[in-house]
Amino acid sequence: MAEPVTPPRAVTRTSRLRALLLGVLMPLLALAGLHWLSLRLGPLNMPQVMRLVDGQWMEDKLGSPPLLVGQQMPEKAEAVQLPDVRTEGSEAGWYLLDFKLAEAVHEPWLLAFTHNPDLNLYLDGKLLARSQQGLELEPMYRGLRLGSSGVLINVPPAMLEAGEHRVALHLGATGEQMGTLSVVQMGPATQMRQLQKARDFWQSARLLTALSAALLGLFLLLVWLALRQEWVYGLTGVYALSAALLLLPYLSVAPVPLPWWRMILDAADIMARGLMLLLVVQWFAPGDSWGRRLALAFMAIALPLDLWAAYHGSVWDAFENLWPWWALGSRGIVMVGAWGVVLRAALRSGQVAHSLAAASLGLAFFCWAYVGYFALIDEGSFPLVDINVAGYAAVVGMAGYVLQRRFVASLRAQARSRHALEEALAERSRELEARYQDLQRSEQLRVAAQERERLLQEMHDGLGSQLLMAKLGARQGMDTDTLVALLDDCIAEMRLTIDAMTVDDGDLGLLLANVRHRLQDRLRSAGLQLEWQLQDTPHLPRLMGAQGRDLVRIVQEALSNVLHHAQAGRVRFATRVVDDGAAVLLSISDDGLGLRGNRREGQGLKGMRKRAERIGAQISWREVDPGSERPGCELQLRIPVVPR
Repeated sequence: MAEPVTPPRAVTRTSRLRALLLGVLMPLLALAGLHWLSLRLGPLNMPQVMRLVDGQWMEDKLGSPPLLVGQQMPEKAEAVQLPDVRTEGSEAGWYLLDFKLAEAVHEPWLLAFTHNPDLNLYLDGKLLARSQQGLELEPMYRGLRLGSSGVLINVPPAMLEAGEHRVALHLGATGEQMGTLSVVQMGPATQMRQLQKARDFWQSARLLTALSAALLGLFLLLVWLALRQEWVYGLTGVYALSAALLLLPYLSVAPVPLPWWRMILDAADIMARGLMLLLVVQWFAPGDSWGRRLALAFMAIALPLDLWAAYHGSVWDAFENLWPWWALGSRGIVMVGAWGVVLRAALRSGQVAHSLAAASLGLAFFCWAYVGYFALIDEGSFPLVDINVAGYAAVVGMAGYVLQRRFVASLRAQARSRHALEEALAERSRELEARYQDLQRSEQLRVAAQERERLLQEMHDGLGSQLLMAKLGARQGMDTDTLVALLDDCIAEMRLTIDAMTVDDGDLGLLLANVRHRLQDRLRSAGLQLEWQLQDTPHLPRLMGAQGRDLVRIVQEALSNVLHHAQAGRVRFATRVVDDGAAVLLSISDDGLGLRGNRREGQGLKGMRKRAERIGAQISWREVDPGSERPGCELQLRIPVVPR
């Protein structure tokens, strides 16, 4: 997710001047400070420390004793200048380094250098230390064995009389690794230990920068694996890992043989430069296409060309060839391009963050140019310290800061989007709630209208017809008792309807109890004996509301059929739970004449079926005792427990 676009601010002349000072002057001041620090911690501040740079190299396959001062040099000796590198497969030989003391030394001295592979160290023909592995040393020499890295050798004051002296170092055959020997330094123990502390300081800075870049690179790659659309995290992770790899040669021996190790380092260097320009354009000038094209073209050309040069052992300071000019020039152009992109963005925006990013890239370029010039062109003018670590640290820190801002901006944008979605969801929920309330009111009005229509229809069919009969009977001179009985039926019908309306929770037992209460006197007066065998049954959601009145009408119609057609003397009501609790069975049976053959189904039975369908029940009739003179009839109504 890209950073949110902020409204442009007016860029004043003061902000442009500040951006220029921070982006250009600040890295120059930082370079001057690093130069001063390297000299302050170096041997130039320690006049008694000698740097043995110039010497002679002489091959010696047989391991002859070293030549002493004054002995004639053989013709095969050649002048060398330290530090020196011997290619893989080189024969063993001697480095002879002469120095002169104006006066005798009366305090302990130390001799310091780094080397690879093993060597023997002599001073004026006397063995000081040796590091040959696998060699059985005499007991007196076993304590002199060294490692294959930086060493400090104690030199007894008695060996440092006034006059000329010679340090002889016998370097073993290189094999598959290069042979290296650094500048040899000698001086008082106190000053040499200070130099060692300075060396440890720069090594620690390299190690800390390498570890920080490696951790940052791994973290960004993991972020990219989780968020594949954020490809800039993946490229920044590759850049950070490439920068960490470039610091490794200063920390340990090459992990793979040459020329493969140098090819790996050159590839990492090319990727770091190209990705730096590519990422800077993406961060600070996403609309510029020239920067992307330059970065991609540089990596496409430099990778095969520089890997070929590394494989064939081309050296950086062989300026009689074209490759060093190409390698240094192309890298310089890419670094200046990246610095210029950020500096232009700082001048346009006036933001301090952009100015500090320009300062970081400027420092990286100046450190690279500083080390390259004094290591390859004006070498030997002073003890050079590789301050490129400061440039790497600045760029890696800048990349981490930019991605941290990008990540925080992404989180804030997600929070804003989430808040907007929550507000939209809340608004939509309120709209849906309002619509639901409207629909609920409409449904309530519709149900009420249907209930009112059904109730009016029932009153018209039941109570209305009975009242009409009573009216006609009164006009025709119906006797008083009959008229009173007819009006009592009207009252009972009305009360039964009202009772059914009061039971709205689906309680089957209560509905039947109301029927019994309202109709038992009339049934008894008609000569019917009632039997009730009601078991506990669950509430039936299908009998809630109007469906409860449908059940009452079914029971009324069943009793009316018994009264008018069955000629029965007993009616039994029974309920029980069936189908493993899935349904309740209501049974109304009599001891009358039964179904009497293939009698056609009248309007009463059709009305009962229709009401049973409305409540989702199954209705059926059967004879209780088929074949007998009075088989009786049983109505079965199976009502499911679950709602419709």
